[in-house]
Amino acid sequence: MRISFGGGGTDVPPFCDEHGGCVVSATINKYSYATLESRTDSEIHIESGNFLKKLRFDSVDEMTYNNELDLLKAAIKSLNTTKMGLNIFLRSDVPPKSGLGGSASCFVALIGLFNHMRMNNMTNYEIAELAYKIEREELKIGGGKQDQYAAVFGGINYIEFGNGWVRVNPLRIKKDHILELEKNLVLAYVGDRPKEDVVREYITGKIKTNDIIGDQVKALIEKKESVIDAMNKTKVIAQEMRRSLMTGDLIGFGELMHKAWEEKKKFSKMVSNPYINGLYDLARKHGAIGGKITGAGGGGFMLFFCEPNKEQIVSEQLEKAGAKPISFAFEFDGLQTWEVNYLSGKVWRNEG
Repeated sequence: MRISFGGGGTDVPPFCDEHGGCVVSATINKYSYATLESRTDSEIHIESGNFLKKLRFDSVDEMTYNNELDLLKAAIKSLNTTKMGLNIFLRSDVPPKSGLGGSASCFVALIGLFNHMRMNNMTNYEIAELAYKIEREELKIGGGKQDQYAAVFGGINYIEFGNGWVRVNPLRIKKDHILELEKNLVLAYVGDRPKEDVVREYITGKIKTNDIIGDQVKALIEKKESVIDAMNKTKVIAQEMRRSLMTGDLIGFGELMHKAWEEKKKFSKMVSNPYINGLYDLARKHGAIGGKITGAGGGGFMLFFCEPNKEQIVSEQLEKAGAKPISFAFEFDGLQTWEVNYLSGKVWRNEG
């Protein structure tokens, strides 16, 4: 999974295609796990531990999209070109729609399995780009590009987005500063995000406006100046965040998080709500310098950077207000795949 410090939203087309985008993000030790096991017949068995679903198909050709584990179906239909029988299991350390890039992490994990089975003939960039294209183009699910690349590469990165290209730049940060950054961050679950539409076609402009990404994209298509201006400012803030982290100016980094949150709320009226605003003000009152929602908004996780030795106070206050702080650490390895043999057949496992 990943936490995004700044720049989120500028990675969403059409903004990044027209203006260029960038994010500063880090992967953490919360994972999606996938298992791929070969079968001797052509049946496809899919089990999701988080959604408590079990699906069975006589073959790949039987699978259709019906809002039941469609991300997994899309990956299987795209990559299982030999139409071999498979047992697939998936689980995640965090709830769905948590704002930590969970769906992309699951998708990347499954693609990584097929890549491993094919003798690792895809690069990290190709895995991330395929994950993005299947999710956005095949399934028409709106969203940005950062999650897939973060899940594949891992680490603390400054990721740039242009029209048809992405560049991942690992940040060279002094270890002392990484440890202090990790110590002073508070991550808290603040509740479920509102339900979103599955189909959001920004190319044709047929956008349902009861989801945050759709509302944001609609504003971009309509050339709403206030939203475009907020995104351009967000991009500049992300660039300044990169410099703050690389120079060890962590207090300045926290202040930039606050500025970024003020701009992000301008993307859509659905990014925040009175409860989220109240939690943010409470955290700031007790020692948080800055913070933000970790995903599109409306719920999921909130992230705060606190004054030194105030992180425990902020956590306690958030918990009293109904949020659920969780512990985490940075993860630098990215996508990992390993292989084991059981009596039932060959198994490929993945962690993304």
